[in-house]
Amino acid sequence: MITPKPARPPQFKEYPEMPKIKLPKPEFKGIRLEDALKKRRSIREYSKKPITLTELSQLLFSAQGVTGKMHGTLLRTAPSAGALYPFEIYVFVNNVETLKNGIYHYSVKDHSIVLINEGNFRNELLRASLEQEMVRDAGAVFILSAIFDRVRSKYGERGYRYTYMEAGNISQNIYLQATSLGLGSVVVGAFIDDHINKLIGIDGKKEAVIAIHPVGRP
Repeated sequence: MITPKPARPPQFKEYPEMPKIKLPKPEFKGIRLEDALKKRRSIREYSKKPITLTELSQLLFSAQGVTGKMHGTLLRTAPSAGALYPFEIYVFVNNVETLKNGIYHYSVKDHSIVLINEGNFRNELLRASLEQEMVRDAGAVFILSAIFDRVRSKYGERGYRYTYMEAGNISQNIYLQATSLGLGSVVVGAFIDDHINKLIGIDGKKEAVIAIHPVGRP
């Protein structure tokens, strides 16, 4: 039996009632790609030195930044099946210069972040991540959540596979950009799904966290 394809959800998730912060223009010109590939490692230990707002901007751009437009669709840094872009990026800010600690959402269209919940969430994130200390110690923790029906609306149940493939594309971009910036990062797949979903206010069904990616200064 073929499962009916769902209607396609809106392409962008927005929080119009929340404070928005415009990010610096992404323009970092770092090391050669070949050098970043050679130097990339999974780094799990970070110092207490903050990352900068400019570095955060560049990392978010590497994850889902807009690079062009085709047939009315904003194209991004990471490839996506059918250019359907199921991912939303949330950031737990633990130690970023000039930013309040809290949970932010990345607004792709205008390269800005929206503060959706202010506060120190290090311990909650640590518990939800099975006591993996790098999520507590990182300057910023990127949360990759997927709205599956954006892809299922075209590809049906196969869309789940394409969504998980895209998570890898985004994480590799973050890895390489962090390496180029002289930062450390590691992708995390072991966590309590319901706890992370609850922290960012999603249902875990229509939208669910797929991966966590802490970044910090070694």
